[in-house]
Amino acid sequence: MAKFALLVATFALAFFLVNASIYRTTDGDEENWYRHDRRSCQDQIWQQGYLPNCQWYMNEQAGRSHSGYGTHYLNSCCYELQNLRQDCRCQGLKQALGQQLKLQGVRWESREAEDMCEAAETALNRCRLDSRRCDMHS
Repeated sequence: MAKFALLVATFALAFFLVNASIYRTTDGDEENWYRHDRRSCQDQIWQQGYLPNCQWYMNEQAGRSHSGYGTHYLNSCCYELQNLRQDCRCQGLKQALGQQLKLQGVRWESREAEDMCEAAETALNRCRLDSRRCDMHS
């Protein structure tokens, strides 16, 4: 009888350990998912490469690109924005705008910069991600 009780106790202990490790793994996965979702806006924007398709879209809206792929760049820009957390999207557009102005050597006071700003400010609305405008001048 003592051997039987020892065998039952061993199985109970093994069951408890396996069960506890399953819950621990699940909690760890959820924690990793939460951390992934809560990483900083800057990290998300950097991982998206500073939204290159949004940069091309802004460029095209300013008349600097004559590729004829306006909707392609807009759709691709929308996809890039959709992959950012909602509270990071305006910041992403602002950084993409800054990158594009610097790369193109465009001055903030120019008409081209204004056109790019307008495209960036209305991108969320055009992508149907948000009805608000992003303020690119602040």
